[in-house]
Amino acid sequence: MSNKIKLFIYTIIGVSLPFLVRTTIFSYSIKNLSSPYTTIYLHSLDIVLLLGFVYLVWKTKGFPLNGQKFVDKLWISLFFLIFIQVFGTKYPLISWVWGIRFYLGMSLIWYISRFKYLAKDLKYIINGFLIGMLAQSIVVIVQFGLQKNIGLPLVIEPSLSVQLSGVAKVSIFDNTFVRSYGTFPHPNIVGFAGIMSLILLYVQKLGKRLATIIYLTTIIIAGLIDHYIITSIQAFVITVFTGLQLMYGDSVSLIKHLSKLLILLLHILVLLSFSKTALTMLLLIDFIYLTTLTRKTMFHVEQFQNRLRAIPRIVINGVTLAGGVFLLVLPYHHILDTISKRSFYAQDAFQMIGSNIWFGVGLGQYVVNLSDNREIWQYEPVHNIFLLLFCELGLINLILLMVIIGLECYAYIYEYKKQG
Repeated sequence: MSNKIKLFIYTIIGVSLPFLVRTTIFSYSIKNLSSPYTTIYLHSLDIVLLLGFVYLVWKTKGFPLNGQKFVDKLWISLFFLIFIQVFGTKYPLISWVWGIRFYLGMSLIWYISRFKYLAKDLKYIINGFLIGMLAQSIVVIVQFGLQKNIGLPLVIEPSLSVQLSGVAKVSIFDNTFVRSYGTFPHPNIVGFAGIMSLILLYVQKLGKRLATIIYLTTIIIAGLIDHYIITSIQAFVITVFTGLQLMYGDSVSLIKHLSKLLILLLHILVLLSFSKTALTMLLLIDFIYLTTLTRKTMFHVEQFQNRLRAIPRIVINGVTLAGGVFLLVLPYHHILDTISKRSFYAQDAFQMIGSNIWFGVGLGQYVVNLSDNREIWQYEPVHNIFLLLFCELGLINLILLMVIIGLECYAYIYEYKKQG
């Protein structure tokens, strides 16, 4: 495959990450509930993952997790236990679908971490992803301005209107506005994608080590108060590709002015998503970015002036605007309401853990195991991915997963120090 063809294909894959996220090829509902968590979806991104898996098998001439390392054997043990677990679940087909997605995602991580030459191609995918997020920002801005969808095909763009029930809204000075979705299934996910994009753009200034720490912190904070990193195929794939790029890929190299424009538009995207998690991370990341820039050694007054002009235009304005949104748009009772809902979900989670502590209820089985006769909005996962994994995997599989992640991180850190 020539470099030009490879560049084109990888760039198209990257652009597809934010734009094909809602394309549903097949769906099958469970329990007659109109909920994305009780429906089996085959998305376009599932096909991207599968094609990527097939390409990597062909490229490396081997299947994943076939190494002789101890951690590879632990990976095989974990997937074997998850496979056995399927036969005792309430709806095995759901667990099969989520098990395959989890396997494909982890396979990408395994291939890139074991065959370092594959990481060179990541930058093409990431550059394409950032270009896609640039277009996504424009969609988000136009949606908020019109307060409805802009007419893209319904398999890509959701139907949006203040009058539609189930559409995420926000109250600003007693006026109700539709939160911007872009082409994502929920504003929280488009806000999360915006934060991942900003981290990738800040790598050159922050350095890979600090950017990776911010990335992991973002996942932990987002995971503690929401579940979409695991339950959304869109957020899951974006999280995997971002992590791979930060740990194994080269620095992102967009045109300087395009990079500045994208940073500004991504700030607007995050703000218009009105995601409290994304807004919190925006403040934190911008503060670290600004602090890092001011600590850089500067030899000329002109360099200082150039940076000083760039910082307020791109970063400080975003931070100030984000802080204003927190103070004015998200009143105290909204925060209390959010805490109340998460407490309600946590009670369900602890009850489920108590009944299935060792092996869990199975991947993707949380919602279908909730008690009946509740309001439709209550049929969704607990807003904490750690509790969710505990419920679905059980204590034994969760401990095994944590050991594997710990060993993989230790191997990466050891190799990073060895190279340095």
